[in-house]
Amino acid sequence: MISLLRMAPENVELYLERIYEIETLSFPAPWSINAFRQEVKNPVSHLLGLLVSGTLHGYVCFWLFDGEIQLVNIAVHPKARGRGLGNYLLTKMLEFAASRSTQAIWLEVRRSNRTARRLYEKFGFVEVGRRRKYYTDNNEDAVVMSLNLAEKSPDEGPHKEKPAQAWNVPAPSPTNSRDSF
Repeated sequence: MISLLRMAPENVELYLERIYEIETLSFPAPWSINAFRQEVKNPVSHLLGLLVSGTLHGYVCFWLFDGEIQLVNIAVHPKARGRGLGNYLLTKMLEFAASRSTQAIWLEVRRSNRTARRLYEKFGFVEVGRRRKYYTDNNEDAVVMSLNLAEKSPDEGPHKEKPAQAWNVPAPSPTNSRDSF
């Protein structure tokens, strides 16, 4: 069973070790444990943990402000990749965006991270710019991507009842989804 849990100061300590494990396995310049603690205190931040049969397998962190979302972090444990869990996390973020009448979603991704870029493109994100030498660990450029939700009609995108199908992405292979924001 899949569930999505909103991290808050009251529960984040239970999951921080696993979040940090996933973070360090996923990124060459990982966030610190303290960075995640600060995110759950930030009023514009939403840190959601993805649990499969009670075990944390991934997370997404995004900021909602001024009618827009900034996706700041998303990761799935390497051993759980390839099962649609990244699709699931993005779909749930899009559902959240739709429920808040969000106009656009923004993100930065390493130029070299082709896997992530393809995933975002599958959801309709487009490259809108570059940030030169954005990543300080190796001075790699960031690709800025955006998804303009204001241009979507009610029959498109996250406004449909079944967002995974609306965005033409497969649902995650585990079934019986239950969400808690």
